[in-house]
Amino acid sequence: MPEVEQDLLSIGQVAERTGLSVHTLRFYEREGILANPVSRGPGGRRCYSESDVEWLRLCIILRASGM
Repeated sequence: MPEVEQDLLSIGQVAERTGLSVHTLRFYEREGILANPVSRGPGGRRCYSESDVEWLRLCIILRASGM
């Protein structure tokens, strides 16, 4: 199980990787824009996967293209 935990990213790490703000990530979660529900770790902290980051990057590209 430790391998899985290493693959999970905090909301701050995802914000850094995508260039989105933490507020935008929370908004996307509330609006259901993410492909999968965000998992929660100990204490209720959001835990994102690499596939979540890739989906967000795709959303950024689509938004920039006007879609």
